[in-house]
Amino acid sequence: MEKKIQPAARTNEHGHVMLPELDAERISGEMGVALLNVYKAALEMDVWPERYVRNAGSFSCAEQAQLLGKVVAVAGCGGLGGYIAQFLARMGVGTLRLFDPDLFEASNLNRQVFAARETLGKGKAETARQAINGINVSTCVTACKLDVTGEEARNHLTGVHLIADGLDTIKDRTSLSSLSQALGVPMVHATISGFEARVMVLWPDGPSFGDLFGHDAESTAESALGTPAVTPAVAAGFQCTQIVRVLLGKLSPKTAPMVHIDLMEMNSESFHF
Repeated sequence: MEKKIQPAARTNEHGHVMLPELDAERISGEMGVALLNVYKAALEMDVWPERYVRNAGSFSCAEQAQLLGKVVAVAGCGGLGGYIAQFLARMGVGTLRLFDPDLFEASNLNRQVFAARETLGKGKAETARQAINGINVSTCVTACKLDVTGEEARNHLTGVHLIADGLDTIKDRTSLSSLSQALGVPMVHATISGFEARVMVLWPDGPSFGDLFGHDAESTAESALGTPAVTPAVAAGFQCTQIVRVLLGKLSPKTAPMVHIDLMEMNSESFHF
């Protein structure tokens, strides 16, 4: 593989040695290896796949390769979860397992990135999978039309490194937190209401969602304040930043804050438990 990659690589305007995307796809086809493995081989030689070269400076080649080896379960593919799945695929997380039993409906059109006229009535998880394949064919994506906290989902969670919370009820988040603790993996949580959002990491050996926020509330503030389009996009951006930091070992329970974001006031606050 090295002989194929080296002649194709070139240097971009920022001085990074880069493997053009079309050459990576050609090598994959000629050698009969997964495109993901072509990217990994290039990164091992300090050659940036063109797809990821704009990550250079934020990540090292070794860190980008590390992300390619990670598995993230995305719980929910709606407002938060759709953006989470898209952002992680673009950033180079190698495997995504998407969970959502619901179908797109017209009320989703104001904020859910994969909701469109042509996807109304279609499954959210499968629609997201197809869209992500169009964004990054090297990302291994599976769509599960399942409640992630149900028994049927357990077999699909083997080997995950982290769970991303894109759910929208306190009951479901409490169950998801218990599941992540049982699996021994972190859960990166976010919730949104109106123009406000909260983002935090829940660690497997730390307090659960229920411990911190209670188990018994009937509804969330989102049901009263609504969800304008910008809030899930911003919250998912914060959430994915924390996801990547956890996956790369750059965040620990002692350093991970809960962040509250108020978009109308254009400010944020951090809290440590």
